[in-house]
Amino acid sequence: MGAWGTAISSNDEYADVYEEIMDEFNKGIPIETVINEIIKKYQNEFEDDEDSLNNLYFAAAFAAWECGMQEVKHYNKVKEIIESGSDIKCWRELGASNQDIKKREKALLSFLTKLSTPKEKPKKPKPIKFKPALFEKGDVLAILLDDGSYSGAVVLENLKDTGEYGENFIVKAFMNNNEKPTILEILNSNVYDYAWYMGFHYKKYIKRIEQIGNIKIEFEYDSSGPGTTHSGWVSFVSSNNENSYQIEENKDIKNVNSFLSMTPSELAKRQKESLKRILRYP
Repeated sequence: MGAWGTAISSNDEYADVYEEIMDEFNKGIPIETVINEIIKKYQNEFEDDEDSLNNLYFAAAFAAWECGMQEVKHYNKVKEIIESGSDIKCWRELGASNQDIKKREKALLSFLTKLSTPKEKPKKPKPIKFKPALFEKGDVLAILLDDGSYSGAVVLENLKDTGEYGENFIVKAFMNNNEKPTILEILNSNVYDYAWYMGFHYKKYIKRIEQIGNIKIEFEYDSSGPGTTHSGWVSFVSSNNENSYQIEENKDIKNVNSFLSMTPSELAKRQKESLKRILRYP
């Protein structure tokens, strides 16, 4: 059970299913069609997991209610789960305390009551707004790391056709400078890591990343394919660790400037080989 609280929505399966339903609904697909397809998709997957199956129906019923779906079959399914004691049985089997059981029972009754009355103002599809990548292709960056030292990086790509979020492909230099690095220092430094970064979860860290110049990038890069690595901005500003596996993986690359001369196919091959080593493939 991937639950972090007694509320109906405080569950991994519920959250994932609800998010997927709303993502499809916001594309303009009728809510009836979306919910029927999502239930069909997950019923077999959750067949042997009663708790996950219950959360599938809870999420579907709530999304149907929020979006004004008039069919009562989803409400009736939730009513059946609650009145049969199926959900509470799962919680007991998974070791929930008596206090949590009481809270859960209250949450279930409140949930059923809410679903029994149509929502006054149902949600309408909300067009997905594209969120661009943070940096332009060729941007050279100075990074204030967690330990107070500076590193640098070069942006090799800015993808704008990847769905809801743009993506940057960035190579990070292995540096621990006391002062903000120059472009030349960054290009002549060893490679620490390289990965794709998307245009979200960055607000906490963006003030520590400064664009200090822009250089020409010869190649075009794609974020799909085997071995492609995505990372987060929390890792981007984390301190460079000389014992990190990235140092060992990239020690044959002379410097960042040499990395920029490698073709996308050469990088793809490196990434696949690196992934095999990390996962200890035979």
